[in-house]
Amino acid sequence: MSAAAKAPTDGTRPGRGMLGRNLPPARRFLGSRKRVLVRLGGWSLLESGQTFLGGYCLAQALDRGFLAGHTGTGLGWLAVAAASILGAGPPVRGVFSQLAQLTEPLRDALVRRAVRQALRRAVTDPARTDDRSDTGAVSRLTHQTEIVRDSFAGLVLTVRAFVFNAVGALIGLLALAPELLLVVVPPLVVGLALFLATLLPMASAQRRFLDADEAVAEGVGAVSAGHRDLVACGAQADAAARTGLLFETAERTSRVLARWAAVRTVALGVAGQLPVLLLLVTTPWLLRQGVTTGALAGALTYLLQALLPALHSMMTALGAATGAASPRH
Repeated sequence: MSAAAKAPTDGTRPGRGMLGRNLPPARRFLGSRKRVLVRLGGWSLLESGQTFLGGYCLAQALDRGFLAGHTGTGLGWLAVAAASILGAGPPVRGVFSQLAQLTEPLRDALVRRAVRQALRRAVTDPARTDDRSDTGAVSRLTHQTEIVRDSFAGLVLTVRAFVFNAVGALIGLLALAPELLLVVVPPLVVGLALFLATLLPMASAQRRFLDADEAVAEGVGAVSAGHRDLVACGAQADAAARTGLLFETAERTSRVLARWAAVRTVALGVAGQLPVLLLLVTTPWLLRQGVTTGALAGALTYLLQALLPALHSMMTALGAATGAASPRH
């Protein structure tokens, strides 16, 4: 079946249609677990405090301690930062305990839904209830539900980590020097907005590419299997023209997918690398504005150790989840 035959008939785009169908049940599922979300947010706030202390304590250790000639003060601030790292165990344990209260009910709900669909199909179409007819139901009950659960858990962890790391880092930058926000926040926001804008178009492009690739495989297989009949009927030119159209469609969709992948790469660069580059380039101006050496070191710590790794993980997880959420059938 060609890509055109598999396209939605309701006039919606593939990515937007899937998103529109999934949002209402997702809201209902999360809305019924508000207490779990609140507890998850509470544990995550403790991680935000750790992020804040990491950069802030380093800045104070330099400005008030080592650079001012007070080694004991500097060591004291570093000890506070070390204590915050050592105390990260309970928040991490709390986060994963609350995460389990989200992922396991989701898996149970998916299993119940798969069972209901299989039973409904068995009632409405008894001819499909032989041993080989509904292997898809077995896959949904085992393999697919585990994939969805693991993907959901990874998505929650990465988005949560970015949000709360960003809160801690931005509060830390504001506490160190408000001028730092003028350098760090704009490229971060622009890159993140550009990345989010590519999610649905790239999911749609990926679906069209997979459909075209499958159509090429089916078309070439059909020509290979029936080449004797084609020669006997003198239909080589027609078969070549049809196969050529399939290859042209596959080439066109692959180029579209490559363009969106390039845009996503630019977004990752703008959000993930440009803030560090701008911070280094604007260092002379920041020093003239009264920003201290310790504040600059703390800002780099926030970017390199907390904010940018969390941002990269979140973008990777969102990109993978959006691609996986655009099935071809």
